[in-house]
Amino acid sequence: MVLQNFTNSLTRDYDDTMSVAAIKQLLQEMRLKDFAIESSINGVAFSDLEGTVTYVNAACLRMYGCENRDEILGKRADFFAKSPQEGLEIMHHVLEHGFWEGESEGVRKNQTPIFVHLSAFLVTDAKGTAQCMMCSVIDITERKKIEEKMRLKDFAVESSINAIGLSDLKGNFTYVNAAFVRMWGGKREEILGQSVFKFVASKAEAEQIIQRVLIEGSWFGESTGRNKEGQLVHVELSANLVTNRDGDPVCLYTSFVDISERKKAEEALNKAKQELEVKVEERTRSLLIANEQLRLEIDERKQAEEQLRLKEQELQLKARHLGDVNTALKVLLKQRENDRGEVEDKILSNVKDLIMPYIHELANTSLNSRQKAYLDVIDTNLEHIISPFAKRLSGKSLSLTPTQIKVAELIKSGKSTKEIAAMMNISDRAVEFHRNNIREKLGLKNKKVNLQSYLLSLA
Repeated sequence: MVLQNFTNSLTRDYDDTMSVAAIKQLLQEMRLKDFAIESSINGVAFSDLEGTVTYVNAACLRMYGCENRDEILGKRADFFAKSPQEGLEIMHHVLEHGFWEGESEGVRKNQTPIFVHLSAFLVTDAKGTAQCMMCSVIDITERKKIEEKMRLKDFAVESSINAIGLSDLKGNFTYVNAAFVRMWGGKREEILGQSVFKFVASKAEAEQIIQRVLIEGSWFGESTGRNKEGQLVHVELSANLVTNRDGDPVCLYTSFVDISERKKAEEALNKAKQELEVKVEERTRSLLIANEQLRLEIDERKQAEEQLRLKEQELQLKARHLGDVNTALKVLLKQRENDRGEVEDKILSNVKDLIMPYIHELANTSLNSRQKAYLDVIDTNLEHIISPFAKRLSGKSLSLTPTQIKVAELIKSGKSTKEIAAMMNISDRAVEFHRNNIREKLGLKNKKVNLQSYLLSLA
C-alpha cells in the first residue's frame, strides 16, 4: 500500500527531466526497502503526526499477538503502551525533539505484559517538514525476565548468611557478599582484587585447595583464615570451579560458614573430656584401694563371725542356766507386742481419719488446683501419722466428727477460712460453724486462745 501510493504520486509528478529507467530503478529500490521493513525481525510501525497508526510490519503484529493489521491500524500509537500517559509523553517528546529511545512496558492482545526497547523517530521530507513518525520495536521481555531472575539471585547471594566470594582462576577476588565483608571486618573495596592468600592462615593449604578445585571441580572441608585484625577464623569451606557452556573454567566460587564458636565449644568439650578421663582414672585407683580395704574388712568380719559362732556355742551351754532370764524376756516381748499393737492402731486410725477421705475425693475429681491442695494436705498428714494428734482429736473425750477433724487439720496447717471452704467445697459460714464447735469441744469458747497454736500443741 505504501509503495502503491508512492508510485501513483511519482506518476502524477513525472516530467521529461527524469528518464523511465531512473524511475524504474527508484521503484525497485522502494520495493526492496518495503520488503526489508516488512520482513524485519524488529517490529516497525508508522503513524501520522496525530499519533494514529498507519502501518505495522509482520514482526510488530506477532510481537503484540495480533493476527491482522486491522486490529492496530487506525488506532493511536499509545495503543501499545501499558500506560497511555507514558505513550503520549513519548509521542510528544518525538514531535518536540525528533527522537526518543528507551525501554517501555506494553500489553499484548491477550493482556500479557511485554517489555520492548523502543526507538521512535520523526520522519521529514527533503525540506525538513515533518511527515510522520516511525517506531522500531525490539521485544526484550525474555531479557527482562532473565535480568529479574539474575537480580533475585544477586539479592539472594548478597543477603546470604554464608560468606560468598568469586575469584578468577588465580585466586584474585572479583566479588564478595556482605557476609564475607562482615567476617573479614574490613570494606568491600579493600577485598576486591586481592588474592585469597591474603585471607588464609596457611598459604600452602590454600594452594592445595585451589589445585584440588581446578583438577576435581570442587572441594569441601574445614580451613582457617585470618580477619583484618589478624585473628584466626575457623570456617567450613565449599569451593567449586565455575565453567561456561563449553565446560571451560571461568572462575572459582567459594562459600564460607564461620565455625569459630563451634570449634571453641569442641575444644572446651575435648578439654572437659580429658579432665573427666583423668578424674575417672583417679576414681578408679581410689575404688581399687577401697576394694582392697573392703576385702580386708570382710576377712576380719569372717574371723569375728567365727569367734561369734564359738561364743554362741558357749552361750548355748549356759542357756540352760538362764531360765529366769528367759521368763523375764518373755514378759518384755509380750509388752513389746502390746506396744506394737497400740502403734498399729494409732497408724490405722490416722490413715483412716486423715488420708483416706482425701484419697476418695481425689479419685472423684479431675486434676486441678484443688487436687494439688489435697495432695499438699496428704503430704502434711503423712508427716504427722506417727503423732497422736488425730488420735486425740477423735478420742471419746473430744468427740470430734470426721468433718470437724478435717477442718481442725486444715486450721493446724495454716489454711484460711476461704481456703478451707474452697478445698472442702462448702461455704465460709459452714467453716465458721465448724470452727466454733471445735473451740467449744476443746474448751476454748470465750477464751483468747489461738486455735491453730492450740491444735499444734496437741501434736
